[in-house]
Amino acid sequence: MKIVRGVLRVLIAAAVPLILVIGMARLLTLPWYPAWEYARAGFPDDPLGMVPGERLRLARESIAFLNLPRGVGRLDDLQFADGTVAFNAREISHMDDVKLVYDQLTAAALIAFVVAVVAAYVLIRQGRLSLVWGALSDGSLFTLCVLVLLGAWMAVGFDAFFTAFHGIFFAADTWLFDYSDTLIRLFPLPFWASAGLIIAVGVGVLAFALALFTRALQKRSERKQKQESANQESAN
Repeated sequence: MKIVRGVLRVLIAAAVPLILVIGMARLLTLPWYPAWEYARAGFPDDPLGMVPGERLRLARESIAFLNLPRGVGRLDDLQFADGTVAFNAREISHMDDVKLVYDQLTAAALIAFVVAVVAAYVLIRQGRLSLVWGALSDGSLFTLCVLVLLGAWMAVGFDAFFTAFHGIFFAADTWLFDYSDTLIRLFPLPFWASAGLIIAVGVGVLAFALALFTRALQKRSERKQKQESANQESAN
């Protein structure tokens, strides 16, 4: 039974970083983010002179593609204001790959959430609520440790981190494009640097708050359990 409880606790803890990271990343696939990013002081203009309104429209529609059911959204229908197609075949292929990874990670986060809820339910039914709070706290602390390591890597060399990240999820060179390609014009490196910083800070704040809150609840639950055990012994 002790081994089972340990496994359930690990399942809950392991779900925390995945849920926090994917949840924060999905927030950046909403329309507010490209608008905010393009309005940020110092963000580079399109090198080929695309007007801001057209650039924002294409960026939003490209990002919205990620949140549509597969087969519904089509990037090959997007056009510039002059009627020419916005993306070439290589760009469309890469965006299809991006959506596949995006959907898979979202599904993994949802599965992790369901598994964590079931594991928590089992532990609570066994009278081990303190283990649930402890698992959430452990998962949050683990998330913070990983963030520190990744943050140091990004601070030392974001280009190297960016390259390694793409190498994990995409085939070699399929994510490399010319500066004249639309994807680079819409989403230059500063766009991704800001996204990485927002995700890191957002997840860090949430993980820190969750770690403190759940650790306090764990200690409270342990005190309550000890008190109940003491009362039972006194009654006997």
